[in-house]
Amino acid sequence: MPNYFDDLADMDGMGTLEMGIEMGRRGMRRSRGRRIPARRLIPQVPGVPMPGARLQPLGLGATAFTAASGTILALVARPQRPFLGQRLVVDITRTGASATGLVTITRLDIGTANQLVSSGALSAAAFAATAFDVNLQLDPATPGIDITVQFAITVAPAAADRVDISGTIFGTTVG
Repeated sequence: MPNYFDDLADMDGMGTLEMGIEMGRRGMRRSRGRRIPARRLIPQVPGVPMPGARLQPLGLGATAFTAASGTILALVARPQRPFLGQRLVVDITRTGASATGLVTITRLDIGTANQLVSSGALSAAAFAATAFDVNLQLDPATPGIDITVQFAITVAPAAADRVDISGTIFGTTVG
């Protein structure tokens, strides 16, 4: 599996590549911090975005706990470019008087690898859009690998009540 993110490790925040060796009159020698802008290494094509790492969202979709849904649901996304997740955002909306159960995250998988440190569940509210400093370092996902977030609720809503959940993972893509 190629690691696109390590290939970009030599890139700095300004889109330049640190060159370690340069040619001179006396042969090869180490450079003195000479930098080449990335845009000079890869020609621009009109209408085509520049390749490289970008911070982009990956939508996980939406689901709902209802009286008939059970108490465990999952959101699944399949990125089409290499993706390195960095921030999970979960939005929970409750409708009705019986929609009071605690919503937790029981699994966060990149392919078959669980990204949680232990088997204990995490509160989904910890990943609210207003949560502070909840950055993650998830495993990289190659194109076509499923990213799954599994949710559980302590008490399913009754009758027509519901708890809606949607999710987004912000991360770095290459391409």
